Amino acid sequence: MREKAAFVVLARLASTRLPRKALLDLGGMPIIQLAIERLRRSKHLNQIILATTTSPEDDLLADFAKDLGVTVFRGAGEDVAGRCFACARQHRLEWFVRICGDSPFIDPEVVDRVIDLYLSERPDIATNVHPRSFPIGCSAEAISTTALQRLTITTKDLRYLEHVTAFFYENESMYQIENLHAGDDRYEGISIAVDTQTDYDRAAWVFEHLDDPVTASVDDVIEMADRWGGKS
Repeated sequence: MREKAAFVVLARLASTRLPRKALLDLGGMPIIQLAIERLRRSKHLNQIILATTTSPEDDLLADFAKDLGVTVFRGAGEDVAGRCFACARQHRLEWFVRICGDSPFIDPEVVDRVIDLYLSERPDIATNVHPRSFPIGCSAEAISTTALQRLTITTKDLRYLEHVTAFFYENESMYQIENLHAGDDRYEGISIAVDTQTDYDRAAWVFEHLDDPVTASVDDVIEMADRWGGKS
C-alpha cells in the first residue's frame, strides 16, 4: 500500500513585498487556492494543512482554507520552523511535506518524486533545492519530524527558524539529506513563485492563458510565462 503524506502549506497575509498575496486573485481563484487544487492531484496525498499564524490578520486566510476543506493549524509568526514542528506534533506526523504558499504553480508530479525519494531512502530531509535545479516556486521538502525537532533544539537563531530548512543545508554533515535533481539545467534562473507585484502580474496573465491552470505541467507554466515576458 502506498504511504500517504501530509502537505503543510505555509502562508500568512503579512508580506512586506506583496501584502496579502496568498489571497490575491488570479482570475477567479486566489493564489493559495490554486496551490491547494494542484496539490490535490498528488498520488501521495493524505491531507493538506494550512499552517498560518495566530495573528488576527490571518483569520481571513484561515477561514478561506476551512471553506476549501483544508485543515488549519495556527502558530508562531517568525519562528516558522517552530510552527511546522508544532503542527506536525499536533497532527502526529512522523514526516510531512513542506510547501510554500506563494507557489501557485507547484507541480504535484515533482512533489511526488520528492516524496518517492523520501520513502525510498528515509533521510532527515528529501528536497529538490539542495542544490536547486527546479524553478523557484516548484520547491518541495519532505521532512522528518524528529529531524526538525532536533533543529529547533539545536538553534534559536531566527535567521534559520524563519526559513525552516536553511539550517539543514548549512550544516549538512549533521543530517542525512537526499536531493532530487531535474537532470539538466533547463530550469536554471527560472522563478514561477509570487513574491512581488511583477510576479503577481505574470502569474495572473499565465493563469488566464493556460488551458487548465490546475492540471498544467511546470513546463506548460514556464512556456506561458516566457510568452508573458515577450508580449508587446
